[in-house]
Amino acid sequence: MSVMSTTLPNPLAILRRWWGYRDLLYNLVSKDIKVRYQGAILGFAWSLMNPLILTAMYYFIFTYVMPSNLPHFALYLVVGTLHWTLFSNVVMQSPELLTGNAGLLQKIRFPRVLIPASNMLLNLVLWTMAFIVLLILYLPLGGRFNTVLLVYPLYLLLFIGFSFGLALVLSVLYVDFRDLKHLIEVTMQVLFWSTPIIYRFDMIPPHLRILFAMSPMTEFTLIFQDLFWSGRLPSLHLTLAFALWTAASLGFGMAMFHRRSPRLIERL
Repeated sequence: MSVMSTTLPNPLAILRRWWGYRDLLYNLVSKDIKVRYQGAILGFAWSLMNPLILTAMYYFIFTYVMPSNLPHFALYLVVGTLHWTLFSNVVMQSPELLTGNAGLLQKIRFPRVLIPASNMLLNLVLWTMAFIVLLILYLPLGGRFNTVLLVYPLYLLLFIGFSFGLALVLSVLYVDFRDLKHLIEVTMQVLFWSTPIIYRFDMIPPHLRILFAMSPMTEFTLIFQDLFWSGRLPSLHLTLAFALWTAASLGFGMAMFHRRSPRLIERL
């Protein structure tokens, strides 16, 4: 009697296989960008305009209307909301990725993971425009360029891996559990207010800090604030927690997607 193996294939073999579909991945991303800005006069420039206007609004409100005792509070807010936006967009869009592309998945044979991967890349392309705005306005907002920022790409890569792992889990779960989308909407609201984006972590009562610190978004946000707002390297325990969350999310997401994807088509 043969037993179905649940062993994951070699990660390098998986990457080589995905690389063979790079043209399809490029076409998926470019198609989504064209559809999103189709008919818009400014087109792709809107991805630059939105964060520019939002940053200007933060600066005006928290510098002249409601000045904060926290130095460079507008920069503090922008750093937190910038990374939260990337995470939120990826997570909120993840549930309907497979069901929304059912026609394509049923007609063409290709690695199913390219659907969530293309959405991740799409959000990264659009998010990069917002990050460029941050860099342009970084000095006027009170930031200081220093060597500490050289490690930022590593932390960003971990953050992307964490978000992508969640996207894989949510995309396959939604095929069978359609209430998941509504649950995510509520959870994201709770998660936003439990993340120190519009307030300092040390403002949380000491006996509640352990509860807030259990959220991975708290740790990620504190790290990005350390780099861009405080101008210092994140602590070792935050870095280790960051890496562990990413490894857990990406590992679990890849394993679940690999095991469930062969049976997805018949349920879409």
